Amino acid sequence: MGQTLIILGFLNVSVLAQSQNPKYDSNSNSNSKDDLSPEWTEDPDKKTRIGKEESGEDILKGKPLRQSTNFLVYGASIGSPGGINLNLGYYYKDVVLRASGGKWNSHWWGGQVDIGYSFWKTPVIAHSISLVFGKFQVDPFEPEIGRGGQNSYPSGSSFPGYGHRDPTYEDLIIRSYVTEQYPDLALYLEYESRDRQKVHLNQQYVGLTYDFLLGNFFLQVGGGIGKGDYKNPQLLIQLGYLFDTR
Repeated sequence: MGQTLIILGFLNVSVLAQSQNPKYDSNSNSNSKDDLSPEWTEDPDKKTRIGKEESGEDILKGKPLRQSTNFLVYGASIGSPGGINLNLGYYYKDVVLRASGGKWNSHWWGGQVDIGYSFWKTPVIAHSISLVFGKFQVDPFEPEIGRGGQNSYPSGSSFPGYGHRDPTYEDLIIRSYVTEQYPDLALYLEYESRDRQKVHLNQQYVGLTYDFLLGNFFLQVGGGIGKGDYKNPQLLIQLGYLFDTR
């Protein structure tokens, strides 16, 4: 009888231990997968661990794009017509109006006006073709004949025989006679017409250019022809940085 009671006691202890172990608990086993997922509770303020969530409307709205037209540009460039130029322009719908130029001394200056058509534009890039009108004057040191279509340069003297920088055959005859008869006068006239004197060259021109505005980077390249000391067509090019009001 005592042995029977001892055996029953061991059985009760074993059953009780198994019932308290979650490994053998059917309810615990069925919910074990659910316990692996994090508990989610909706917050009325829509806050997460990294801050406040954005609403779908704000995400879709995004940042406003820059204007592709109707804006002012201003800045500086190097190249034609004045060497170093100040630029001012306005992009109005498909029309481009621009002025550029500079003056650095009484014989070194230039100005240009552009009227263009913008055939392709985005908030970042604008392509246009312009009809340009300009005028410039330069005073190069010892310029070479023929680079701009010239056949001669005037010298610093109006005395017969000394009026051309590159003397003609008639000039050489006159200079030879003056040198033999009046050496001092010949020396003075040679000084007045010497090659190291500067000349002033100018041109009024009309041209056609392609203009490219990428952000604030500006490029203009084309050609022009006109009247003045430069008879041949001239290359028109500007490279600069322009601010805008977009």
